[in-house]
Amino acid sequence: MRHGRIRRLVVAAGATGLDALWVAAAAAGVTTEQAPRSALDRLVGTDAQGCAALVDPIAPVDLEAHLRQLPNGAPALLVACDHLQDPHNLGAIARTAEAVGAVALIIPSHRAAGLSAGAERSAAGALQSLPCAVVHNLTWALDRCRSAGFWTYGAALDGQVEFSQAAFAARAVIVVGAEARGLSPSVRRHCDVLVRLPMRGSVQSLNAAVAAGVLMYEWTRQIALVGRDPAKSSSGPSGGGPGRS
Repeated sequence: MRHGRIRRLVVAAGATGLDALWVAAAAAGVTTEQAPRSALDRLVGTDAQGCAALVDPIAPVDLEAHLRQLPNGAPALLVACDHLQDPHNLGAIARTAEAVGAVALIIPSHRAAGLSAGAERSAAGALQSLPCAVVHNLTWALDRCRSAGFWTYGAALDGQVEFSQAAFAARAVIVVGAEARGLSPSVRRHCDVLVRLPMRGSVQSLNAAVAAGVLMYEWTRQIALVGRDPAKSSSGPSGGGPGRS
């Protein structure tokens, strides 16, 4: 767990089925208390399921230090969010990133959804174990990743290559843009390949968390294939990327 200690456990008065949790918290030395359901709702929102744990805030990791700690040459996935505004989208992306074994989530420190209680609830515990780097400038972060041997793949409606045809590198950064406006121009320029998901229905775009999930699992599928067949290469992208200078 990357949280500090649980400071307090609050259980709604009259809530049932939580006796074991109450006993375990008390055994661990966590302060427990009962409160009216209305007080619990004011504390964490109306989607609380009868209890809430008050914990220390998430401690972000230093991106450069984290990159240095990764095993040299080993497959690794990073996920970067370009100024997402909805904490539920951020949490859902974190949940999928943790599920596929991503090594970190990268988010901007300004004008974006942060590591809030809403994001944590949507992440369903993923932010407790998934390292998260909060950076002042996302293009700077992508440059640091590139220096560490990563290739960057931006999700874009006008991407040069369909996601299933993109040859994902073993060390990859998947970049997802903000709701409605997508990737910012500066972030687009820092992507090695812009990848599109086919839209064959009447809607014009996918939810950011859904698009990110599709790309994360495509990376996972391709890296698994490479692991089974040494003749396959995953040294870098192909299929219309802007290349590196």
